[in-house]
Amino acid sequence: MKKSLALILSVLFMIAVTAGCGKKEEAAKPLNNAETTVTEKEDPSDTGTEASEETTEDDEEGVTGVANPWVDITEEEAREIIPRLFKVPDGAESLGWMKCEDLGDPEKGISPLVQLSFLMDDMPFTARAQMGAAEGTDIAGNFVEWTTGPDDVTLANWGEGNMKGQLRRSINETGYVDELTWYDVEIGIVYSLSVAAKDLDGFDIQAVAESMFDAENEPYTNMPEDFLQEQSGITEFDSYDDVIAALKKGQGYAYIKLTGSDEDILAVTDLVFEADSSACDAALYHIKDGKAKFMGLVYGNGSAYPLRLEDGIIYGGDNHDYSTFFLSEDTGGVMMKDYIHDGVNDGTNEISGFTRETNSFETEDFTGGQEEFDRLIEEREKKPVIKFTVVG
Repeated sequence: MKKSLALILSVLFMIAVTAGCGKKEEAAKPLNNAETTVTEKEDPSDTGTEASEETTEDDEEGVTGVANPWVDITEEEAREIIPRLFKVPDGAESLGWMKCEDLGDPEKGISPLVQLSFLMDDMPFTARAQMGAAEGTDIAGNFVEWTTGPDDVTLANWGEGNMKGQLRRSINETGYVDELTWYDVEIGIVYSLSVAAKDLDGFDIQAVAESMFDAENEPYTNMPEDFLQEQSGITEFDSYDDVIAALKKGQGYAYIKLTGSDEDILAVTDLVFEADSSACDAALYHIKDGKAKFMGLVYGNGSAYPLRLEDGIIYGGDNHDYSTFFLSEDTGGVMMKDYIHDGVNDGTNEISGFTRETNSFETEDFTGGQEEFDRLIEEREKKPVIKFTVVG
């Protein structure tokens, strides 16, 4: 059979990583476990379980099986789920694309978990991605003890060469497992890449991840990124004056200072409240490479919760959400400094969230209760409102 040894390893690896769609206590054995027996399939994408089957053959004996939560999909279907999708690296053999609906949550904007399996240099790789999942979410599903890491790395190609990631390695008597994870803060996608083999000494999984970036899968190239680009049909501005010139009557702009930049930032909004010249949402622009470029969105909630600014931090949210914003030290894009909510809007009624001390990717869980949350909301309402100049 073609590449029989590599194929057996790949099937074992897919069994191990797909355990991540189930319960953690049901973690698979290490994928190089010699005691595990696998029957080789003619089709490399066939894992031996049909996704559409809801019961196993044991049903005839009165034993009900569990439906396979993984479904085979095409690359085109995967791209519809994950707009900034990775590609099969050059020289690799694709074993197929899959998705797991069980780990998605449409009501919270969390997509199904998408998985690509491939062989490269006779080693089995599994790449995963999920849009809407929180930064730091473990989507890889590698239930092993890590020997080294997490080690911080910076990925070339991804995020214009500024994408931060974390590398881990597990070494035991059965072999090696390498895992690389990274997070696209711009549009909120968690990625992971894993590989297992007898010996990965000297292997560079980071280089493989970098080769998986595909500029053709960039969803927002020459596409409108905010209300201004949408209404004007312009996606690139030469200056702040050009940005302001594209605004319509009743819309507004404000020059502000934000943590993460020494230069003025231009905030534009499609609606200015007449009572106090405030706005509840805005698109931010800064000068980069000689152009006025879109950085991201900030938002409050209606005239009762306008955007506020103090000491380089924008304050947003409402009575159930506490949100603050500054600029990423790595990408220069808008980054949430804090996001804390009381769970009323999502029905959990539990206070949770994260905070950042600096404009890096490191976060800390918010551990305060109702009193601490109420204090943050009260203090936010004392911050100065951002005043916008209205276009006449």
